[in-house]
Amino acid sequence: MDEMLFERILLPLADPDDAERTARAIRPYLDDETTLIIIHVTQGEAAGTTISMGRDQFAEEIYETFIAVLGRQDLRIEWVTLEGRDVSEAITDAIGTLEATLVAFTPRDLDTWSRTLAGDPGSRLVRDAEIPVMVFPSRTE
Repeated sequence: MDEMLFERILLPLADPDDAERTARAIRPYLDDETTLIIIHVTQGEAAGTTISMGRDQFAEEIYETFIAVLGRQDLRIEWVTLEGRDVSEAITDAIGTLEATLVAFTPRDLDTWSRTLAGDPGSRLVRDAEIPVMVFPSRTE
């Protein structure tokens, strides 16, 4: 597989539980040349996506959980907060700006009602992203 694929991995994290699942799932696949772009999407009012670099104080618990579970100090990490009306749209809007080479996530548990109302953001991301998207199974270890 192309080594450039894992150069800049965009990891959307929804909450601390998601941060833990994602860190456990992706940890075995990372090497010291990888840059992780950790993003959290907040609800926005504007039609477009707003991108803020740096750690967002409202997502601090998410970031801390991810780092603690990941247990790696050798990786480059960029912290980004996106603000947009739609989670998957905000992520796809930011891919080019953030120069991501891959989007990776673990599936979130959504009940049928939530999927009906909002659609499945993961499925939309897989369909709409202009770069490869990897869905990692959750690890409980």
